[in-house]
Amino acid sequence: MNIARYRSQMSQSDMSSGQPSKGGGTAFLLAQIGAYASAQFAKRLEPLGFTPAHAGIFRIIAATPGLSQQDLALKLGMYASRLVAVIDDLEKRGLIERRASNMDRRLYALHLTKSGNEQLSAIGAIAREHGRDLLNGLSDEERSTLTALLERVAKKQGLQEGVHPGYKNMPKDTSPKSFRGKSKT
Repeated sequence: MNIARYRSQMSQSDMSSGQPSKGGGTAFLLAQIGAYASAQFAKRLEPLGFTPAHAGIFRIIAATPGLSQQDLALKLGMYASRLVAVIDDLEKRGLIERRASNMDRRLYALHLTKSGNEQLSAIGAIAREHGRDLLNGLSDEERSTLTALLERVAKKQGLQEGVHPGYKNMPKDTSPKSFRGKSKT
C-alpha cells in the first residue's frame, strides 16, 4: 500500500498532526494488549501444566459434553490432526475421556473427568484474577463498556464468540514449555 493511500485510510484523530498517534492507534493498542494479555495468561497457567489452548479446550468440552473431536476441531477452526495430540495428552493425564458416541459409533464423544472439572475450576479462578489484574485501572462501568465495545468489534470482524483465532495456527507442541519463548514479559 502506498503512503498516500495509507494516510487516506487513517482516522481523523490520527491525521490531526499528519502523523500516526504516538501509541500507534487503536488497532495497534488492541494488538499490543492482546499479545501482553495472552503471554501473561500463559504464565499464570504454566504452574498447572496448561497453556491457553488447553484452557479453551476445557471450556468448550465443559459447555458441550459429548462433543466429537471433529466437531471440536471445527469449532476451534483447526485441523483435527493437530487436535489429536492435545486430546491424547489430556486423556493420558486423566483430565478428559473419550467415550463411544451415542450418535455415531465411528466417533468419540469428549467429556471432562472429575479431575478435568477440578482443573477447569482452577483455570477459571486464574482467568478471573487475570481479568481483574489486566483491567484494574478501570471502574466496573468502564469494564462493562469496554467489553460491550470489544464484543461489537469481534462480531463485526466475524470472529467466533468464545474461540481464540490462534487455534488455526496452534503449534503441534502445546506444552507450557512451547509457549515460554513467545514473549519476553
